[in-house]
Parts: sequence; structure tokens; C-alpha cells
Amino acid sequence: MTTHDPNECTCAAVCPDSDQCACLYTYADERDPNDHCACICSVVNPFSEPQVKSALDRRVDLNMRGASLGEVGGLLAGIVEAEIFVPARRLDERRELYLKDVSLDTVVRELGLIAVVRP
Repeated sequence: MTTHDPNECTCAAVCPDSDQCACLYTYADERDPNDHCACICSVVNPFSEPQVKSALDRRVDLNMRGASLGEVGGLLAGIVEAEIFVPARRLDERRELYLKDVSLDTVVRELGLIAVVRP
């Protein structure tokens, strides 16, 4: 069982010198007893690990500072059991967003992205 401190899965902790960063901390649940930390930034992430695909109801923290919606869409696509779509005109849009203990579905909606679950 992997255990990370959610406070260590943040842009300030993992990418302190990067202007563009997004960290997604995934809480353990009944389908996956491990928590996960995945970040995108310009430095190597010591906590990045292979992700188990998660349902949209899985609880997460999102710490996003200056990352583009295209980058965050790619990060989510590697984690979520759904296709993630980013509106073409918003691919390069940079955002700051900090969400704590919300569903992956909430993250997708807050960013204005689209998740399509395939049967």
C-alpha cells in the first residue's frame, strides 16, 4: 500500500521553481487501496508513479498553477476511466485552481472539460 502525504503532492512541494504546474493527488478507495500523486511541471517529479485508471467519482485534490488546459487534460486522461476532451480554443488557456477532496468529475467540470465514459 502506497501512502503519500497529500500536502506533499502540491506545486509548492514538487515544482517550487516552476511557473506552470499541476498536481493531482488521488485518495485511496475500495477499488484501489493505494493513493497516488501525479504532477506535470518542468522538474522531475519524485512522487510520479503509474496510475491506476480511476472512476469519475474517485476523490482527489487538484493543485494547479499556470498549467494549460491541454496539459491538465492530458494528466486527467492518464488517470480517468473516460475520454477527456478539451475545447480546441482553450487548449493553451492557463489556469490556477485549487480543489480539495472533490471527485474527478468535479475537477473536469470546474475546468470546463468534457469526460465521456465509453462502455
